[in-house]
Amino acid sequence: MAMTMKVYEVNRDGGIRVLQPEAEVVPLERPEASDRFPACECPRCKGRP
Repeated sequence: MAMTMKVYEVNRDGGIRVLQPEAEVVPLERPEASDRFPACECPRCKGRP
C-alpha cells in the first residue's frame, strides 16, 4: 500500500509555498527505535499522584 504526501513551507507571516506537489511514500510496518518519541516523564503518565 502506497501513500502520497505534499510538502509545504510556511513562513512566519502565514504564507504557504508548495515545495513538492506530490511524493509517493511507503509506510513502515514498524518504526525504528530511533524514530520514536521518548516516553513521557510527567507524573500523570508515570502513574504518580
